[in-house]
Amino acid sequence: MDAQPLATALRGYSEATGIAVLFDDSLVAGRSSPGIHGVAGARDALRVLLVGTGLSAHFASMSAFTVTADPTTDAEVPAVSGVATHDEFPALDEHGAAVIQVAIEAALCAHAATRPGSFRLAMQVWIDAAGVIGRVSALAPSDDPQRDARVVSTLRGVRLPASTSRFSPVTVLLTPSASGASRCAGSREWES
Repeated sequence: MDAQPLATALRGYSEATGIAVLFDDSLVAGRSSPGIHGVAGARDALRVLLVGTGLSAHFASMSAFTVTADPTTDAEVPAVSGVATHDEFPALDEHGAAVIQVAIEAALCAHAATRPGSFRLAMQVWIDAAGVIGRVSALAPSDDPQRDARVVSTLRGVRLPASTSRFSPVTVLLTPSASGASRCAGSREWES
């Protein structure tokens, strides 16, 4: 993988490894990844992609991670015309990412047609000041436009703590599990 904008590198990493990524667009805006060449394990490759960015990855599980500001560095976001800087919008932290992830997974797991685990879908979600997901936009659609529309519709109106609005918009990448099985084991299914 060549040097490229960090958001592009993270999406490519997720596609290559099947590991889901959650990051705040304003946090990665204007940052570049040095790229990686050769053979490396998934975690080592991720560390290399984040070198010099002032960011770090925190794994929520073996199949998902969040990109957050590295508290051990004072790296600033490079100034980019027309792009919000790190000082203007707070970075998505582990707690905020976990709250958003749990709410999104709960909403999607409630319907058999939207359960994550068998498809890949990249999207941005906007959280309003009241903590409600108002706008959802598919960035990289899956192979099923009807399912994508159901996912987008399901997420609109999801309620989160109002404090999560400060991270908006957030990029979410749903990825297939290695087995294709749903990540919703144990959740109650219902249809509306």
